[in-house]
Amino acid sequence: MALPFFTAEQIRQALPMRRAVEAMREAFIAFSEGRAQIPQRIQIPIPEREGITLIMPGYIPPRELGLKVVSVFPHNPERGLPTISALVLMLDPETGAPMALLDGAFLTAWRTGAASGLATDLLARPDAESLALIGAGAQARTQLLAVCAVRPIRRVRVYSRTPERARKLIEEMRGQEGVPEDIALAPTPEAAVAEADVVCTATNSSTPVFDGRS
Repeated sequence: MALPFFTAEQIRQALPMRRAVEAMREAFIAFSEGRAQIPQRIQIPIPEREGITLIMPGYIPPRELGLKVVSVFPHNPERGLPTISALVLMLDPETGAPMALLDGAFLTAWRTGAASGLATDLLARPDAESLALIGAGAQARTQLLAVCAVRPIRRVRVYSRTPERARKLIEEMRGQEGVPEDIALAPTPEAAVAEADVVCTATNSSTPVFDGRS
């Protein structure tokens, strides 16, 4: 049986960021109302590589049934590979038969960004127009798109411990889907957040990246 595979670009075209934000709203409502069945995820540690593989199933009656398999291997970039790789398998809720495979790494980043977009839509001032973005990886890109989808962002400051990655993000994202022309590198996290109405952190740092009291 050949399953259709949906690429990152196909998912992006079918689910633009603003729609993804609304989909996350619907999903959170279903979860809070007890309609979504989200079993505890299965974790498979891979200690030899400091990695982990996760299996996450979910069902929202009567139509949405699927599971995600995602691996997080922090040393993959040393091999020229992404840290996160994943697949999403959608199942027919009538029969349980597999229906389709989706690019899970892209969908993970897309829906995580959309969740931040939803939080911004619910919590930020309606006139919020400046964003601080801490981090410059795939998650940072979707966080940026999501916040710009729900607020009239005019100014973005990006900080990364690797400035060249931040510069690459700025060059790539400037002018995309609501991203303003005024997007620039911040020399420090404190400089990034100093005048920000919204702060997004997209970093795997295990220690604080800025002092929230300042």
